[in-house]
Amino acid sequence: MPSQRAESNADELYALPLGEFTQARDQLARDLRTEGKRDEADAVKALRKPTAAAWALNQLARRRRKDVERLLSAGKRLRKAHEGLLRGGDRSALQKATAQERDLVDELARDARAIAGEAGTASSSATFDEHVRNTLHAAALDDDTAAELASGRLLRERGPIGMFGAGTASPAPPAKPGKARASGKAADEQAKVTRTQRRERERALAAARAGEQQAKREHARAAKATERAAKAAAEAHRRAEAADAALREAEAAEHEAATARDRAVRALASAEEDLA
Repeated sequence: MPSQRAESNADELYALPLGEFTQARDQLARDLRTEGKRDEADAVKALRKPTAAAWALNQLARRRRKDVERLLSAGKRLRKAHEGLLRGGDRSALQKATAQERDLVDELARDARAIAGEAGTASSSATFDEHVRNTLHAAALDDDTAAELASGRLLRERGPIGMFGAGTASPAPPAKPGKARASGKAADEQAKVTRTQRRERERALAAARAGEQQAKREHARAAKATERAAKAAAEAHRRAEAADAALREAEAAEHEAATARDRAVRALASAEEDLA
């Protein structure tokens, strides 16, 4: 069983930004080896760097722990409902559990994408989103993946798992003898519908992201235009104040000149009277 120190080392490394993982791991391994802790150093050196999708999900598990726990609980309900249906139980319970699990996957996938976007670690949008969604579905349906996600130490994404696949399509009830072909055809049709719905959701998501980016660009342009206008207005105000001051100064000078003129006229008139 790993020591408490080893667990702490792993937690600290997997919580780091993805680009810092390898350097931090190697430095920690060197430090431990220098301290004579060879076993701990070897354990640290053996830790693998996660993929971009796994890293985003690890951070999600740390930041949204309660929501991840809700997903894992929804996965348990989904498996229980599926088992109940196979025993002849109510199909509506499976449909409800499927919808709950799917909604939580949608919500958490958006959050993981946001985390990756903030850190600049997301690769191709469609590929990244597919890896994230598949892994979240796998965590809901597989105990080992659930444990890795809950610990925040996923190393790589998971593919579709079980009968549900990446789209969590509701499985058909057990086919009765003589109806296997019809059931298979119905399952194929349902799978096609599910794939179509998923493609539509992905297109809508892509369109929404494109709209968001366009809105951000337009907002940035508008903000720059506002800044330029504010500077121009400030400059115009400064010039107007300077012009107003110059006008007042000119008016004062004109008044002084007029007063001096009047004095000169009176002085001339007085002089002329004295000479008369």
